[in-house]
Amino acid sequence: MSNVEPMLKPDDTQAVVITPDKPAPNEPHEIIFDTVKNLKRGEKVAIFTQDNPDPDAIGSAFGLAWLIRKINSGVSVHIYYGGEISHPQNRTFVNLLNIQMRRVDGNKDYEDHGLKIFVDVASSGQKNLQSITIQPDIIIDHHEDNPEGDYILKDIRVMGATATIISEYILKAGYQLSEESEEDVNVATALLFAIENDTGNLVSENTRQLDIDCFLYLLKRVDINIITNVRNYPIPRYFFELEEIANQNKKIVGSVLVTGLEFLKPDRRDALPYIADKFLRMEGIETVVVFGIIDDHLVASLRTTNKSISLNSICHSIFGESYSGAKTGSGGARVPLGLMAPKNAKEEVRLMVWEALKTKLTAEIIDKISGQ
Repeated sequence: MSNVEPMLKPDDTQAVVITPDKPAPNEPHEIIFDTVKNLKRGEKVAIFTQDNPDPDAIGSAFGLAWLIRKINSGVSVHIYYGGEISHPQNRTFVNLLNIQMRRVDGNKDYEDHGLKIFVDVASSGQKNLQSITIQPDIIIDHHEDNPEGDYILKDIRVMGATATIISEYILKAGYQLSEESEEDVNVATALLFAIENDTGNLVSENTRQLDIDCFLYLLKRVDINIITNVRNYPIPRYFFELEEIANQNKKIVGSVLVTGLEFLKPDRRDALPYIADKFLRMEGIETVVVFGIIDDHLVASLRTTNKSISLNSICHSIFGESYSGAKTGSGGARVPLGLMAPKNAKEEVRLMVWEALKTKLTAEIIDKISGQ
């Protein structure tokens, strides 16, 4: 292993570390290194992301898989997700960097894997990882979630991006990403874009000094052409069609905007955050909620620039703690509709369900947010 470049500065964030088998103190990167190093040749490692992974989840998982293979070349590493990589930018991201990801099997317990790791997600069977219910060995995340239980490591910090935490592991463990290696350049590119995306180009409220330090380190090692192509991804026509529906359905009360996209195909779910981000730029708007029905679930995307609003609390109070969550400025929900699910119903029934849901949910959202 090569020496770490002296670019990381002390940060005010603290990792939540649980090490039942080892005495404290142990830094997260040391626990990762020791745990992976002790895996036997041929053992498998499973990295689980959100069901519908965003660039931070994808880039973090890709970077962690690289690190694990560096530490122990005798193990096999697979990245799993349970839903759709539906956003055209995310698909471009995965394709250009050749990131290999597998669909999760909800009926499998993955006990044949020597190590199970959650990245950019902390709980399974709920919230944004509903496709599977398993107990991970390691959790690495930056969201407002802190599940109980015993883990080899639970590293959940207030940080701009999970990719920053993974980048810190790589550097503190003594590895360098080489500008001469295509694989290393791809990893650096994935991690940098993940940090850029989740910190809003390093200017969002949740950005920390460590995010900036890692970004600057990675910037010297990325493929700028790939970054440019990912940023300038082609926008599908249906995004503009759904934006028109969102404009027709929107309701504005004060600085709050709520709208619905009606019924969406699963591969179009990423229109929700896309449209939420666009509406948040409207003059006078501080909080946006965009929702729709996908199969038998209500899916929502929330955004706010109002610092007095606890978006995580709003999510939990409206959609339930098990089905929603948020970090600074953005949140999401995926709630099963149960008997109200209109998936196979006649068109008139589907419309009745939608109108009832839209009316009730819009009123409740405005009431909850206005009452903050």
